[in-house]
Amino acid sequence: MNRPRKNQRIQTNSPLRKLRNKANLTQEQLANKIGVAVSTVRRWERGFAKPTMTLAQTKRFCQAINQNFDELPNSLLPKI
Repeated sequence: MNRPRKNQRIQTNSPLRKLRNKANLTQEQLANKIGVAVSTVRRWERGFAKPTMTLAQTKRFCQAINQNFDELPNSLLPKI
């Protein structure tokens, strides 16, 4: 899949934002828990970049939002 051009918004309804809000986490709290920059979480949620978490980051994400790995939307799963 091609990366979006700089400042080109990709279509998203941000499942990441929905899960983060459901867990009552701020973008800063989530970024700290999964080990990414806050700006990265913001780009993911705004649709300027696709989430590209490692398997370890995805596991920490699941712990942070209290959700099982197999319940995550495909768009949030790491590419293997």
